[in-house]
Amino acid sequence: MSSIKITALCGALLTSLIISACQPAAVKPAEIERDKIKTLSVTGVGEVQVMPDLFVLSGAIIQQDNTSREAMNSLADIVNAIQDRAATNTDLTSRDFSFATVNTTGVKDPECLLFNQEADRTNSTLRKGETRVKKRVCKDISQQASISFTFTAGPPNIAGDMLSAFSESGAIRLTLDGYKIKNIDEIELQAGEKAVANAREKADRLAAAGGAKITGVVDLNSYQATYNQRTARPPNINTSGAGESSQLVDGGEPVDVTSINLEAGLQTVSAAVALEFIYE
Repeated sequence: MSSIKITALCGALLTSLIISACQPAAVKPAEIERDKIKTLSVTGVGEVQVMPDLFVLSGAIIQQDNTSREAMNSLADIVNAIQDRAATNTDLTSRDFSFATVNTTGVKDPECLLFNQEADRTNSTLRKGETRVKKRVCKDISQQASISFTFTAGPPNIAGDMLSAFSESGAIRLTLDGYKIKNIDEIELQAGEKAVANAREKADRLAAAGGAKITGVVDLNSYQATYNQRTARPPNINTSGAGESSQLVDGGEPVDVTSINLEAGLQTVSAAVALEFIYE
């Protein structure tokens, strides 16, 4: 969060505090003589629960063929297929793909690689005078093209359908990463306002317990919102191979992915503040 955003938010939170408490405006820093006032530092917390607007999926596409060109053409076919599945799903209200750079690499002969692994094990246990096993030069037997992608779309309850659709189209390593809230700045501000009100309530009670009362606010020392857009925990759903999302295991028995409850549920946006009050 930028310093500009924090400054604006702190001002809004202080304004909310003063107005809601029907108190005079906060004392300006220039008018404060620290040695002549008594202050009380209090922390407050606030929470707001909202439904997310978007879900985030990530996955990969890997194809092998005789040449790099053929492998890339096969990869492009799957990219086009998953984009078509997203474009033709009329339940989606928004959709956005982000693709990484295509990587190409040679695929070595697996039998040759296995032989070299065994050679390494054998050579590591040789006794003095025993002959070392010579390793082979492994040649490429095919070419591989791969790409990773992220798909952000809404509404969240379509996540299961898209997991299944992308897997059926040939994507692998599909993961439901999390959820997003479009107006997160406003929601964080609401949580911050609740945190300020919570701090004021604590300050009033503490001051009253000592026979005093709160008369103003010196400063809003800190503010922190705790909602992470990308890492909000969704159901733990992932696939490792093409077509597997339609046969996820739930309680020991394979079921269709769309039969599993992938509804996001309420997301909690919380905030914490530290306020310094003046009391008399």
